[in-house]
Amino acid sequence: MKPLTLLVPFVLSFPSCALARPQVAVAAATQERALPVREVTVFKDGHAYVLREQEAPQGGEVVLTELPVPVLGTFWPYATGGARLVHAKSGYVESERDVDAIDLQQLVEANVGRKARIKDATGEEFSGVLRPLPRRSDSDSNASVVVLEGEAGSRALQLHGVRWIEIEGQPARTIRAKTRSERLTLKLDSVTKDSKVGVVYVQEGLRWVPSYKLDIDGNGKARVQMEASLQNDLIDLKDATVNLVVGVPSFEFKDLVDPIALQQELARVSAAMDFGQNFSNVLSNSLRTQVAGYAPRQGDAPAETVPAGSEAAEDLYVFTVKHVTLAKGERMVLPLREFELSYRDVYTLEVPFSPPLELREQLQSERVMELAKALAAPKVMHVLRLKNTSDAPLTTAPALVLSRGRVLAQGQMRYTPTGVETDLEINPAIEVCVELEEREAGRTPNAERWNGNNYGRIDIAGAITLRNEKGQAVELEVRRRVLGVADSVGQEGALKQLDLASLGAEVRGVSWWGWWNWPYWWFRFNGFAEFRWKAKLEPGESVKFDAGWHYFWQ
Repeated sequence: MKPLTLLVPFVLSFPSCALARPQVAVAAATQERALPVREVTVFKDGHAYVLREQEAPQGGEVVLTELPVPVLGTFWPYATGGARLVHAKSGYVESERDVDAIDLQQLVEANVGRKARIKDATGEEFSGVLRPLPRRSDSDSNASVVVLEGEAGSRALQLHGVRWIEIEGQPARTIRAKTRSERLTLKLDSVTKDSKVGVVYVQEGLRWVPSYKLDIDGNGKARVQMEASLQNDLIDLKDATVNLVVGVPSFEFKDLVDPIALQQELARVSAAMDFGQNFSNVLSNSLRTQVAGYAPRQGDAPAETVPAGSEAAEDLYVFTVKHVTLAKGERMVLPLREFELSYRDVYTLEVPFSPPLELREQLQSERVMELAKALAAPKVMHVLRLKNTSDAPLTTAPALVLSRGRVLAQGQMRYTPTGVETDLEINPAIEVCVELEEREAGRTPNAERWNGNNYGRIDIAGAITLRNEKGQAVELEVRRRVLGVADSVGQEGALKQLDLASLGAEVRGVSWWGWWNWPYWWFRFNGFAEFRWKAKLEPGESVKFDAGWHYFWQ
C-alpha cells in the first residue's frame, strides 16, 4: 500500500464529524429524557425558578449529565407518588472515548507502532517505527518530542521542528482520550407506577423584558398592548409553562452557588435589581402547588403558545404562558395582554435647585460654564397621566407611544399598582415657553450666632414665567426646589420644607454637588425646600409664579 504523507500545516484539516455526531446525538437524547423542564418562573433580573420533573424509572435512579448552577439553598430534589428520595449526589465521572487526532502530537500517538518517515526543519529525513511519546506518571501531558526507532537506534525529534511526516499505509486518525464529566444522580426507593421525580432550583440565565405600546385617541383613552421578550441562556424549554413575574422577590444568597454545582466560586452576580421580600413563601407554595398540579400533556401534537392568565402571589404578580418551546440561546417575543386605560395630558416643569452665590464665586471659568449649562432654563415636558384601571400592576418597562397609529415618542413606564396614577413622559413641549428669575432680595449681617461665630441671612426672590403658544389650553404643574428655608409662595401655590432624605435622592443626579466641601454648619441653619403650583393656561396666556426663601452664610 502506498504510504500517506502528511504535511504539518495541513494536519488540522482531517474531518472530525464522523465520530462526533453519534456522540452528540446520544448526549442530546440523554439530556432530553432526563428531567425536562415542566414549569419555570422568570424574573426580570435574569433569575429563574426551574421545576424539572419526569416519571420515576423502575430502576430508581435518574442521572443528569449537565449540572445546574443553583443559588445557594434553592436546590430541592423531591419524589412523589409513594417513592422516597434517598439522596441527590453530584460528582465527576472519568471515561475514555475515541476523539479525532487534530494535531501532530495526537497523530503520532494514534499511529504508534507504524513505520514512518520524518523530515525535520533542517531538511534531514529519518525513518523508523513510531514509539509511544514520553509521559510523566504524575501528569497527563505528553512531551514535545516524537521518538522514532530505526535500525541504528532510537531518535527523539522536537515536534515543533517536524516539517512533515509520512506514515506507511492508511494512518489511524483517532486516539483514546480520557474525559472528566459532571454527573448528578437522584437515587429513589419504593418506586411505583405513579411515582414522579424532580428538582426545583433558582438559577440565573433566563430573563424576561416587558414592553408596552400605547395608542392614544386624543380624547382621553389609550389602547395598551403588553408583550414580553424572553432571553433564554439557561436550559431548553419544550412545551413548558412559563410564569413571568412582576415584582421584587428576595434571594438572600443570590451571589453564592449551591455546593451541588461542584463550584467553589461565586455565581455570576445579577446586574439588574436588588430584591425585596417574600419570595421564600412563593418558593414553598410553588413546590406544593406546582408539583402536585402538574398533569402530562396527552398526545404528541404541538401545542400553541398561549397566555393563560395572571395571578397575584404575596407582593408579586405573575403572568402565565403555557406551551412554550424555546431552546437555550434562542429569543422569543410573547404577546401578553391588551387593555384600555384613561389618560389626560399634563404639562410639567421641574426647576432644579442651584448652589448659593457664595459658592459659585469660588468656581473657575470652566466650572462656571458647566454650571450654567446644568442650570439653563428647563423645558416643560408633555406627559400622559395614566390611571391604572386594569386588573394588574404596570411594570417598569419601555413604552412606545402612538397617536392614532402614528409614532409620537418612547418613554418609560414605571411600576404602578392598580387604581393608581402614573406619568408617562412623552417629549418637551417647546410651545410652552419658560423664563426663570432669581435675585437677592436682602442681606442681614450677623442675623444668627452659633458656636462663637456670626452668620448672615441672605433673602432670595424667585419667579417663573410661562407662556402658552400652543393652539389649545394646557394643564400646568410646576415644581421648584431650593437650598434654604422657604418663606413665601404666590399664586395660590404650596410650599414645604423637605427632609435630608429628599435632598439625598436629588443630589445623586447633580454633577456640581461634589465640587465643594460643604461647610459643617450648613445644615445647622439651612434646609431643602419645595414650591408647587398648578394652573390652566389658555392659548396665548402667560402666568408668573413667585417664591421667596432664605439661607445663612458665614
